[in-house]
Amino acid sequence: MLEAKALSLSKGGKTLLSNIDLCLRPGELLAVLGPNGAGKSSLMNCLSGAERGICGQVVMDGHDPAALDAASLARQRAVLEQTPRISAPFSVEELIQLGAPRALPANEVAELSEQAIELLSLSALRRRCVPYLSGGEQHRTHMARVMVQLWAGQRLGGGRYLLIDEPTSSLDLQHQITVLRAARQAAAQGCGVLAILHDLTLAASVAHRILLLKDGRVIADGQPQEVLTRQRLEALYGLPVRVETGDVLTVTPDYARCWAAA
Repeated sequence: MLEAKALSLSKGGKTLLSNIDLCLRPGELLAVLGPNGAGKSSLMNCLSGAERGICGQVVMDGHDPAALDAASLARQRAVLEQTPRISAPFSVEELIQLGAPRALPANEVAELSEQAIELLSLSALRRRCVPYLSGGEQHRTHMARVMVQLWAGQRLGGGRYLLIDEPTSSLDLQHQITVLRAARQAAAQGCGVLAILHDLTLAASVAHRILLLKDGRVIADGQPQEVLTRQRLEALYGLPVRVETGDVLTVTPDYARCWAAA
């Protein structure tokens, strides 16, 4: 399991996270939600081992991820940052293959790359130069790279966790589903998946569990129907919302009340 225990983080005199307890289990997709500045990306950085100046404890399968060397950490978890950037003129296919470590044979790297290209619907873009793609196309390419890293880690005895920060933010409706289908597949194969999202309805449709953050604190953690209540969301986001239950829980701003109050 990937756990945070009494996790706190401060920078520049500001508290970013405060006393957070969290457990990400194998086979689970956990969506982290909250307004801008709630601490979502800071939390992911702590869990991934990228942030080292923490108070409290982060434990990844019995180890402190921040204490692992880069190669060992990369085998255990794959991370998609909120705004991955690259200026080198790699093709889509070349960048995706960079997700695999050197320890993996070339034929296996090519095999995993092909799987990721198909999964993320990138076949038509494979020869394109990454810096000249649209933002959404670049984001899907980086997601494919991260999936190759995850799968390669599994072949080397790891590949346990997938952490993705706003993976759908620059994508159209079809490709939002494409990316989250890949995340769901990873969870179905036994990985613990943490996804930072802003679309509450999309989160409710895809996540096994939802964690809400506000001002660096956990205010709710549980199944979507338990967590995404109208009263809680109105207090969290500061605007009227509509929450409707059915086959899929949906959350939308109550536009009539929003504009009437404007």
